[in-house]
Amino acid sequence: MISAMRNPLRTLCLGAVAALSFAATALAATPPEQVIKDTTTAIQADITRNVEKYRADKPSFYKMVDTEIVPHFDTTYVAKVILGAHLKQASPEQVKQFETAFKDMLVHSYADKLLEYYDSVSIDVKPGRVTGDGKRATVDTTLLRKDGKPPIPLTFSMRDDNGEWKVWDIKAENISLVLNFRTQIDAEIKKSSIASVIERLGNGQIQADVDTDDKP
Repeated sequence: MISAMRNPLRTLCLGAVAALSFAATALAATPPEQVIKDTTTAIQADITRNVEKYRADKPSFYKMVDTEIVPHFDTTYVAKVILGAHLKQASPEQVKQFETAFKDMLVHSYADKLLEYYDSVSIDVKPGRVTGDGKRATVDTTLLRKDGKPPIPLTFSMRDDNGEWKVWDIKAENISLVLNFRTQIDAEIKKSSIASVIERLGNGQIQADVDTDDKP
């Protein structure tokens, strides 16, 4: 991996942090950009109030992320997109197992970053662009880093899921988190099997292929 400015993959880690921060339940009639703005404030305030507790009790923080934030991603749709061509050979039970394992992997991979950087970035949110049928939306944002490093452009892709806007992808410097992980999973499945990949996701042997050693 090379630096963030030359390799957008490194910024996906911060992108995932942002996604965890911004996803929230909202009526589809609510502008998607307002969902992002409102939830940013709420999540940052929650962490500010509980930061010492969360640092001392990581399982408590993971539980908050899992129960209060992650459910507002369209994880079922994301799982199907990531499985891609392999979806046809997966049973409904395996799709659900993959969805759960992928979600848990993201929580454990990125929650620590969310806790670490919650007060070191702010976000500039542009007006969302909603498709003509009202089912899809794209929200362009810019993460402004308080350490003086260059800002990071992020684009959120959202879907109307039964009256709620839900995030299904993030692009950091035009690199898709979901499509990037689909490439990684495709290679893993071809080397073994869907069942093996689910097992290894569940026990932490497969992580999103993002350089998390460098600070964003």
